[in-house]
Amino acid sequence: MMRITNAMMTSNTKNNININKLNEDRLNTQIATGQVISRPSEDPVVAIRALRLNTNLSQLTQYYKKNIPDAQAWLNVTETALKQTDQIFTNIKENLTIGASDNHTATDRQKILENLKGLRAELYSSGNADYAERTVFTDYRTQKSLTCLETDTDLDWNYKIFETFDTTKALDTLTYVSTYKTPTSGDVDETTVTQTELSRIRLAYDNLDEADGDEINFKYFTGKNAAGEATFGTIPLTVKSISGLSQQDIDDIYLSVGDTNKGILIPETGEIIFGSSAANNIKAGAAKPGADEKGSQAYFATADTGENKTGYNKKTWKTGDLRPEHYFACIQTNPVTHGESYYNFAQKDGKPDPSNPDFNNRDMEIEVSFNQKITINTHANEVYTHDIGRDVDELIRITQDVVDADSKVTALEEKLAAASEADKASIQKELDAANKEYSLKKNKMQKMFSGALDTFAGYADRNNLAISNIGSMQSRLTITKERVVDQLQSFKELADANINAELTESSIDFASAKLALEAAQLAAGKIAQQTLLNYL
Repeated sequence: MMRITNAMMTSNTKNNININKLNEDRLNTQIATGQVISRPSEDPVVAIRALRLNTNLSQLTQYYKKNIPDAQAWLNVTETALKQTDQIFTNIKENLTIGASDNHTATDRQKILENLKGLRAELYSSGNADYAERTVFTDYRTQKSLTCLETDTDLDWNYKIFETFDTTKALDTLTYVSTYKTPTSGDVDETTVTQTELSRIRLAYDNLDEADGDEINFKYFTGKNAAGEATFGTIPLTVKSISGLSQQDIDDIYLSVGDTNKGILIPETGEIIFGSSAANNIKAGAAKPGADEKGSQAYFATADTGENKTGYNKKTWKTGDLRPEHYFACIQTNPVTHGESYYNFAQKDGKPDPSNPDFNNRDMEIEVSFNQKITINTHANEVYTHDIGRDVDELIRITQDVVDADSKVTALEEKLAAASEADKASIQKELDAANKEYSLKKNKMQKMFSGALDTFAGYADRNNLAISNIGSMQSRLTITKERVVDQLQSFKELADANINAELTESSIDFASAKLALEAAQLAAGKIAQQTLLNYL
């Protein structure tokens, strides 16, 4: 039998008292802190669960308090801008309705002209909307405005723009009214005023920096070879500047292509005018099997670069112009340092490849819940396209032409009334020619305004579709927010249940532990009073 000594009893009593004190201290800490553990070693399972639940709570708090409000604010700013744009489209259509009517005076046309000019100035301004100094329509280039601003320091930089053309849509008809004197007789009469239908492709920009007389090839889709690769035909283009020319010389340039397989590029207007044969070839290629969205595209190419795409140059910019880096592959050149910035090119050996333009829209996504992202940006080329501004510019131009033609008729009528009998015959011929010019241009204006009603209705529908998409994203975001709120509450309850102590239960346990300690101390006192002498 093992002998129990006083030292052993004293040691065991001390250990038991210490255990009771530790238990009392643990329960006292629980009551003081409100948590079941104060260090991971006390209960590793509780500690690990607490870490995981706290991580989830941090993520949910980030979604609820930062990411979701950020996305909501971005979508709200975008929606407001689109609604402002929709109002501009509504105002334009109201003016188009008036302009398409034959029941308006010269004063009415002048009002339409001024209204269109004002609306043109405001057309793209909504596209510069920003949230927290981040432009909402420019994809990941949020530090750059959509349009050129007065404060921009790079408005005099040269851009080489790599624009491609979907020939199934880009090729259209231009009704051209020529009014020059005939070279043979020099007399003006009704026969000198003619109307011609021309085929053209309108570039995204006007006032290009292309030298008069330069030769450029226009590559267009013609079909596919046996290997299934796209094949291209070539139409030679000549740059023809109209700056400083008389109206007769300008008319000669526009009518010079005739029925040839050639074309001219007019840098001031940003138009490519094709001969009828060239236009027919482009249309035939666009109608070929395989002329899908990519295959039907055409582009510029110089004779010595083969199939490598080479763009056109523009260095004259004004406030309100759409910045090309948001729409095309382009190269921006600094006129001071001659340094170059490349936008939207494929990479080769870690650098942009100038021979391989590669423009793509880029979605901006924000994480709003576990493994759930939402696209918050609307791409500029879905709403604020170049053809809108170009269409308004043409409407302004034809309205101005009609106003000028009307003024010419009025001036000749006054001149005829004050002229001598000897001069009346020649003035009458001029008046007849002016009346014909006015009639042709007025009819052209009415047709353009009537056609533009459908065109701008399409632009408005596209804008409304973008607004609907914003509404859809906002609805998804609202549903996600509600789910995140529920998850946040659930995880808070789980985290509290895992780590928080039940104060009532802990208080009872503490009282029991205190009583146990006191009993242990009393027992120790009794044992300490007994010695070996008492036994002997």
